[in-house]
Amino acid sequence: MTLISVVMCTFDREVMARRTIASVYAQRLPGGLSLELIVVDNTPDGNARGWVEGLSGLEPRPRYVHETRAGISHARNAGVAAASGEFLAFIDDDETAEPDWLENLHRALLIHSADMGTGPVLPVFEDKPALGWDPTPFFFGKREAMATGGQLQAARTGNIMFRVATCFDGTPPFDPRLGRSGGEDTDFTHGLYRKGRKIIWVADAIVHEFWPQSKASLRAFLRRKLVTARNTTHVRITRDPRPMPAFLAIVPKALAQLVIFSPLAAVSYPFSRQFYARCAMQVMSALGKLTFWQRAGYYGRSGRQA
Repeated sequence: MTLISVVMCTFDREVMARRTIASVYAQRLPGGLSLELIVVDNTPDGNARGWVEGLSGLEPRPRYVHETRAGISHARNAGVAAASGEFLAFIDDDETAEPDWLENLHRALLIHSADMGTGPVLPVFEDKPALGWDPTPFFFGKREAMATGGQLQAARTGNIMFRVATCFDGTPPFDPRLGRSGGEDTDFTHGLYRKGRKIIWVADAIVHEFWPQSKASLRAFLRRKLVTARNTTHVRITRDPRPMPAFLAIVPKALAQLVIFSPLAAVSYPFSRQFYARCAMQVMSALGKLTFWQRAGYYGRSGRQA
């Protein structure tokens, strides 16, 4: 029997985390596959212990882990340390998985002889009309257009499965220095890629992510774009054997983005919120690349990621 460990890190999100757990236990696994769920509580006082340990009717019972050190890197590392499966999957506490999520990830890893597989994270907006703009198009890019088996250079942990034997060596995998700013998952997976590990896209391994209005506001979305660009650039440069040439190769593209899209954003702001969003995303991406050494969280000083 092949065991898949599913790790969910949580921080004060009982209602949404319960939905995540329900979707994990609703997985349709073929014969020969089984799962365990590890819930890592990253609150200082362990306030998820009561409701997690009080869950009934779930077999095997979720395993509760309390990680008191603040930061998502510490929480993820605690989950990895507690896992006992041959494969390890991460899902966030504001997501729900399709019933064939784990099966599709596992099958794709076997078919394509891959070490990691990641799939679509589709947004579910609390009240999209109230936002005044449509964030949906920004969730679909080149990666989402790929067929299963397409190769990537990095992945994020909102929807991912690892082959434990080839991805983990017993040391804490996620860098605590990135635990408040984010990017710890991109850093780890890109580091594995540079060591020759294979990361693939799994188009039918789908999870859904809940986006409240506060998180999907245009202002919050632009900040997220800035931080994501910083994190990705930071990883690409620091993991490159020649960091300075790597940065200098990025500069012309970033400057071109600023020159082209800054005036377009300024002109379009009074007339089209949607077009302004497209241009402003490019501006924030450029600024993130050019200020990659600055560390800041997605949602302010706390660095708490959603």
